[in-house]
Amino acid sequence: MLMVLGASHHDLELSELDRLSARSAQLRSGIAELVGSDDSPVAGGVVIATCNRLEIYLDTARFHDAIDAVTALVADVAGLDPADAASSLKVRVGAPVAAHLFTVAAGLDSMVVGEAEISGQVSRALAESQAAGAATTVLNSLFQKASRTAKKVASATSLGGAGRSVASVALDLALADGSVPASALIVGTGAYARVVATALRARGCAEFLVHSPSGRAEAFAATHHATAIDADGLVKAVATVDLVIGCSGTGRRSLSDEVVAEAVALRESRLRVLDLALHSDLGPGVRGMDGVDVTDLHTVAEGVAPEHHDTVVAAQDIVIDAVARFEEDQAVRTLDPAVVALREHVSSAVQKEMGRFRSKYGDLSDDLAADVELAMHRVTQSLLHTPTLRARELARTGSGQDYVQALHTLFGIRLPDGSDQHS
Repeated sequence: MLMVLGASHHDLELSELDRLSARSAQLRSGIAELVGSDDSPVAGGVVIATCNRLEIYLDTARFHDAIDAVTALVADVAGLDPADAASSLKVRVGAPVAAHLFTVAAGLDSMVVGEAEISGQVSRALAESQAAGAATTVLNSLFQKASRTAKKVASATSLGGAGRSVASVALDLALADGSVPASALIVGTGAYARVVATALRARGCAEFLVHSPSGRAEAFAATHHATAIDADGLVKAVATVDLVIGCSGTGRRSLSDEVVAEAVALRESRLRVLDLALHSDLGPGVRGMDGVDVTDLHTVAEGVAPEHHDTVVAAQDIVIDAVARFEEDQAVRTLDPAVVALREHVSSAVQKEMGRFRSKYGDLSDDLAADVELAMHRVTQSLLHTPTLRARELARTGSGQDYVQALHTLFGIRLPDGSDQHS
């Protein structure tokens, strides 16, 4: 059974979401361990953790046990009371899971509708689950089709045509006066930092400085034509650049109150800061400092303009069609074991008859015996063609159990418990 436990900017304040998802790597590891444990209620899991959502997609064997186990894991990793974790996580089960993921991957559920990054984040989440051995067949299918749906939305509508992202919208808001920063300091070197650098360069920013709390500034600088800044040079960098962007997401507060206050004292103009990490790079007092203008995720959430209605509707239509196709495919797959069982039953009967035939007419040539066997195989395939098509039709209409019952009644074929469920 598919389910998703999650929370997003729609459900929680960003500070609450921050606490819930602060240790996403540890959460992914915990899910992988849960999948690999004996008699686990969770067969597979994929974790999506972004700046505005935490979602755990699960392929489960036991519904309530899976919810309890994953909620307890989230509470333990986040340092929350299990009851608080449970109240923070929204649960979706069955068909709504695909509808939600496809909507998320297409950027329709984002803080910035049509954002460009989320599709890549969904793909990376699946890759991480695959690497950990936690992605089951149905999860692979779910996420791969979500990615294809996102690509179709991007190519068939103008929703993501302008490369919309949290970063680009934040830059629009921070630079509403139309100015172009000649220089910028980026704190962080991850995927988000690359997006920011690309967006700034497209706007005409020529000089980039980069600081990395994790020590990766030199490598980033070498590939992005930037200058690496160490901790000792941070005050001077903040004092001289036109724009500072915090997007490391480490929560180490590299732009501390002391660093920013000292830098502001050296500046002749106001300091513009973009704080784009859920786990902020800013000290707690920076937002209230004189001479500092901060644009953060709250600003983006409040200031972003809605997309054109017709474009969103067109994108939603694509998602709805993709979800219907996915559910149809999954319904058909539930009868795969029944079709296989029928084919094996008939094949076994044919093999027995061929054994009797060879014993009775052992003096026949091998070529003649092979011709008889081939003829029987063709008859068998012809007879099985209609039952196979009928299985797919019944699965699509939700009548698959009638097919399973008919096999038992007509041929004595009984499927193992649970074998008619996808995995």
